[in-house]
Amino acid sequence: MAASLSAPTVMAATPIIQICALVELKGSQNIRDWNHFLRVELDAEDLTEYVFGPASAVPEPNKNLDPVAHKAWKLARAKAMRILISTLRRETVISRLEGYGWDNENRDPAYVRQLVWKVFGSGAPALPLV
Repeated sequence: MAASLSAPTVMAATPIIQICALVELKGSQNIRDWNHFLRVELDAEDLTEYVFGPASAVPEPNKNLDPVAHKAWKLARAKAMRILISTLRRETVISRLEGYGWDNENRDPAYVRQLVWKVFGSGAPALPLV
């Protein structure tokens, strides 16, 4: 009796499920949760140093010497900024940041997080939850 040959079983790839851990900033009341879950999301995307480091934590590569590295840096920084900004949607939060001189043209996510912490962090007056 001859053995029958069958095609190998191909298993479909398991889709990656992205679980978003982000928390919308409401003000001083939830700054610690906001900060924690922001860091969790950024860690998952390998972007933490763009937001939690000082402004120069990830130096900008020279565009003329290494255009590929510069493009990767620019894209990673933009992704980090998108994640950060997505948590800052409340009008009261935005108004308060603007009142403290938020420069909307500054595309450095570390600058934005530092401003958020300055305005809503420890010692900052609390905003009522709206």
